[in-house]
Amino acid sequence: MRPASAQGSLTDQALVILDATDGTTMQQAIERIEAEGGRIVHVFPTHVLIGSLPQGHETALLGQAGIVSIHRSPLDPSAVAAEGQTARQAVEIWNTVFAGQQPQQTGLSAQEVGEELVNDVFYPPDLIGEVQMAAQGGISAASAPGYYQTSEFMIGRVAVGIVLPESDGSLDPSTEDWTSQEQQKVFSEIVAAMNWWAAREPRANLIFYYDDHFTSPLNTGYEPINRPHYDQGLWIGQVMAELGYSASSYFTRVRDYNNALRNQYQTDWAFTIFVVDSSSDGDNKFSDGYFAYAYLGGPFMVMTYGNNGYGSSNMDAVTAHEMGHIFRALDQYYSAHQTCTYRSGYLYVENQNSQYGGCSSNETSIMRGQVWPYWSGAVDYYARGQVGWWDSDGDDILDPVDTTLQITLEPQAENPTSENVITYLGSVEDIPYDSPTRPDVTINTITSVQYRLNGGQWQAATPGDGAFDSANESYTFTTESLAPGVYVVDVQAINSAGGSQMLAEGDILVILDPVDGALSSALYPYSPDPTTDDTPTYTGLATADPTEGATVARVEYRVDGGQWQEATASDGAFDETIEGFTFTPGPLPPGSHTFEVRAIDSNGKVESSYGGDTLGVVEGPETYTVALPIIIANRR
Repeated sequence: MRPASAQGSLTDQALVILDATDGTTMQQAIERIEAEGGRIVHVFPTHVLIGSLPQGHETALLGQAGIVSIHRSPLDPSAVAAEGQTARQAVEIWNTVFAGQQPQQTGLSAQEVGEELVNDVFYPPDLIGEVQMAAQGGISAASAPGYYQTSEFMIGRVAVGIVLPESDGSLDPSTEDWTSQEQQKVFSEIVAAMNWWAAREPRANLIFYYDDHFTSPLNTGYEPINRPHYDQGLWIGQVMAELGYSASSYFTRVRDYNNALRNQYQTDWAFTIFVVDSSSDGDNKFSDGYFAYAYLGGPFMVMTYGNNGYGSSNMDAVTAHEMGHIFRALDQYYSAHQTCTYRSGYLYVENQNSQYGGCSSNETSIMRGQVWPYWSGAVDYYARGQVGWWDSDGDDILDPVDTTLQITLEPQAENPTSENVITYLGSVEDIPYDSPTRPDVTINTITSVQYRLNGGQWQAATPGDGAFDSANESYTFTTESLAPGVYVVDVQAINSAGGSQMLAEGDILVILDPVDGALSSALYPYSPDPTTDDTPTYTGLATADPTEGATVARVEYRVDGGQWQEATASDGAFDETIEGFTFTPGPLPPGSHTFEVRAIDSNGKVESSYGGDTLGVVEGPETYTVALPIIIANRR
């Protein structure tokens, strides 16, 4: 039985059955589950989801967004017969991989070593220069991943095409025939491998969408297992043509398929897994000795059903290793001859856990191949970096999605103004994390833009196009009716990775007072309120009227209608049209206190409409000092 660490088991696992016929409803169901604190990891369009859901949230979800039932234990696959073969096989996967009905493990034991995956990573032969790539649309001008960028880092949503070729005997003698049991085995092992990676790094928020071409294998005139691996173009080209892709290069056909999957399922990345039937083959290898390999950075990997000595029951371990290559992790076993200083990945990380050479690290890792690293859940520090799983600043956001939010806010054309309802416009863009060598991309979207006045409560802005769902968004907001005074307008944005950023310099808005004009002061509300601090430090802002040639000369404050006292200029001197100020009153007794501020300009004009705040002061917990006697022994 496969150990739980290799399965990547999640707390509160759940199988969700949907009555959905389209991707929109399916995505709405995923969002509803996430809103209830759940996390979907595996999507079998359009009827089955597998992930985690906190106990007790079923009632809130049933009947919503096509959610028909939620299960925590094994389910009879016949219950979803009406939803098709993919749904049945997804339920079988739930039963065997997640719900504790795993069959007894066969093949290699965890401690045994299979044959090394010798030279199992290749470089895509169709890669072109970045200038030409950009000209052909391979790199998006909007920093979203382009045509060739289908697996830059292992974070986010991934479409996985699973393709099983089936020889029809028209060109080569047919020696292999997929059985339904073998097809189910392939599907289960691949999903287990995806789940293994998802469990290694929850912050990557991996979610896999599976495209089914395994329940109905695709015809080819060739028998792949009886040919050398480099004949792959013959049969891959044919099976891709079966799917309707007709480019002259079989690599382009696979890339077209991957990009179609990414568009269909609205994922960040996509890659294809080709599995060749070898159940009747003596050594489960191609005729030249290869049995599993992948292209660094995609677009696909190839495996045989038996994977040489690994056997079909360890296909998950082989898949997990090859998937590391898809997302740019390098081999670390000795015979790969990958040096310690060789770099790869979006973060351009060295290969310092390689067994070839005197590297600085020597850890068990999935990129060293074999079965044990998979069973023990081992991914070393450097392989993690190569797939994008470093968090350099320790903020729990992985580096490739720890992006910068660039916010703009259009200033008011008339300021100061006598209008008291103000509409603002602005924009926000998610600027990609800077890769040392790769084209910069972001998979983040803007999820929220908020504004506040004078440090008050954040309020939601409105997306310009009706939804915050891309990396570049416009927004607008309209204030409530504002009293005369000065207002600091702040804007902040939040992206899908959880990153937030506030506009460094918002707008300073002055609503003219009928008497004071632009002479105004504002006191930022103190937080927390109430407070146990009896000497709270306040900050605020004061303005003078530039049309009168005035500057702020002084700001005064008083507490509970008492004597006016001078505040301190934030920059050390009151000598400009706009000035920040601060003050700290003396110890305040418990109770509610009213603070008022007023500005005086360089012409001697005194503000008559005061700014202010009300603050509650409460007693803190009593503290005691205990003095213990010191006893000195009297020795004789």
